[in-house]
Amino acid sequence: MTQRIAHVDDDPDIRDTVCQILSAHGYLVDSYPTVGDFFNSLNNPAVIPDLAILDVMVESMDAGLNAYVELHERFPKMQAIFMTSLGDMILPYFENKSQEWICIIEKPIEPTVLLSIIRDRLSATKPEMSPS
Repeated sequence: MTQRIAHVDDDPDIRDTVCQILSAHGYLVDSYPTVGDFFNSLNNPAVIPDLAILDVMVESMDAGLNAYVELHERFPKMQAIFMTSLGDMILPYFENKSQEWICIIEKPIEPTVLLSIIRDRLSATKPEMSPS
């Protein structure tokens, strides 16, 4: 079964590049320019992703951070990755939260590193992912 990845980033060039890299390696990729577009898509069970890649500063300074927390509450078994230029500077936001769920990739990212991290995260995905 082909794995589905959602990518949320307000930069169309980054969305296109990530889509090209992941599609070339057999993933289905749904790209969204806003967190709202992504969350609206989650109403359709046919497009629930196996993994979500979120930009931190999409729409506002912390929209991606807030989306990450909401996503984890709604889909606790879904893996997610931050792709951000902020790097580990966002870790204090997750104080008092499980660190095992947090994965941060700093932009710009090498395609081989991105693919390796995605494979690793998807191998950790638990079966029967459904909204909580």
